[in-house]
Amino acid sequence: MTTPSSADRTRIRAGAVTLVEIDRELARAILIARAPVGAQWAAGYPTDGSLACAAAVIEASDAGRTSPFGAFCIVRHDSGLTIGDTLFHSPPDDRGTVDIGYGLVRSARGHGFATIAVRAMLGWAFAQRSVVRVTANTTDDNAASVRVMERAGMTISHGPGGLVRGVAMRDFWRPAPAGHPDAAGAAD
Repeated sequence: MTTPSSADRTRIRAGAVTLVEIDRELARAILIARAPVGAQWAAGYPTDGSLACAAAVIEASDAGRTSPFGAFCIVRHDSGLTIGDTLFHSPPDDRGTVDIGYGLVRSARGHGFATIAVRAMLGWAFAQRSVVRVTANTTDDNAASVRVMERAGMTISHGPGGLVRGVAMRDFWRPAPAGHPDAAGAAD
């Protein structure tokens, strides 16, 4: 697998993908849409969501905030292509809740990569003592995103204005069993 070269980036292996932490160096590359040496990007990457992830990483860095709850590129094992991103919108709040987001380039959608990535995010988050609840939001017209949340093991609720929220609780969420294609490995 070809990934950006920084040895300090957290990597979370899961099923057919690895989540690679977006640090300041990688965020800059994403913002100027130029893949760093050793990285391969799928057509359509970076997406608008990728740019938002990169901007959030730069903003946090500029403000002196360091946290393991950042943004990650989604990299396919078979091709080494970066196909999307996931992110924690912020560190856990005082109640242990953290909100996540995710997105893929168009050509990677419909193959289960988003579900694998979200399961990996949930597993990694619940391995952190400070996290008891993970949420994700979409709208009811984004049926694919709702299915990702459902397949990842989140409970779905519908709110006003077409809001759909996925919620996973540490004590109730279960990771994919070992040997399952979505099973996450350890973070590097």
